[in-house]
Amino acid sequence: MDTKLAQIYQTLQKLLGFHRQLLDIVRLERDALMGADLKVIQDCTFAKEGLIETIRQAEAERIKHVTELAMMWKKPLRELTITNIAIEIQGRDLKSADQLRSAHTALTVILQRITEQNRANGELVERSLKLVEQMKKNVLGEATPKSNTYNPQGQKASGAPGARLFSREA
Repeated sequence: MDTKLAQIYQTLQKLLGFHRQLLDIVRLERDALMGADLKVIQDCTFAKEGLIETIRQAEAERIKHVTELAMMWKKPLRELTITNIAIEIQGRDLKSADQLRSAHTALTVILQRITEQNRANGELVERSLKLVEQMKKNVLGEATPKSNTYNPQGQKASGAPGARLFSREA
């Protein structure tokens, strides 16, 4: 594998490692959400932010290497996807082409898992917020009598104007 391809492959390996860490964090975040562990949720959020920045830097490094390869091969950058690079080199270096394809496939799978887990975490948060909102309505609803409630004599009560504050000053 020539130097530029080796650099691209090494960068893909770094990206794969970072994304595995990110998947571990979003799974830990799910557990923290289920347990309502605010400290762990906050730690996960900070860890994700830091890791995402690291991923951005590694991706910039990958783009730099691919740009240099595009200039060497005199091809447009947009045409040099990992798949296209693997196709281009498979005739002369099948092992490197297979390594690139393997790294690309692994990265694609892990990205799908991260996306699915983030979506599930988001849905969990949304359901939790709806439950909290419903509990809030239930608590606040106790202060305003409903027109369909019954009075102590067992008769349907008329709609009272709502909660009142009585002054105890004499």
